[in-house]
Amino acid sequence: MKATIVSITDTEETAKVLDTYFSTLMAETVVSYFMTYRRTLLSGTLVRQADLFVVELFSLDAIGPRAEGIFAGEKWLSLGKRAIIVSGAACADGIQSLLYWDLASKDGLHDRIMTVLAAPVTGPSALASLRAHFSKYCRPAEDPHYL
Repeated sequence: MKATIVSITDTEETAKVLDTYFSTLMAETVVSYFMTYRRTLLSGTLVRQADLFVVELFSLDAIGPRAEGIFAGEKWLSLGKRAIIVSGAACADGIQSLLYWDLASKDGLHDRIMTVLAAPVTGPSALASLRAHFSKYCRPAEDPHYL
């Protein structure tokens, strides 16, 4: 049976890149869906079907970069879902977390995803090291009513 992966990113372009990666390189093992943080609503059916949420670390709002992926990851983990946070940054060598992958990771994204899919679901506390590492970007979301 194929695993269902839902990728959620800041921009549609990034979401499409991840979806293309999954549907091209992992087509035999996964079914892929994608959306953006602000422009798409996630159905309850898809949430229930999802085996893994792949979320982009940063989103950009009027204030600047925000570690949206950490907040999203904590949400999915608290609901008993698997999540992995991905980034175009190259700082993974300083971060010890199975649930974080970036360009400096020693393994490929495919291998990391397969490892996370095979591992037991963890709780939100599994992202504590990421929250500490990216604490500068763990701020409240922009409130457009106060801009």
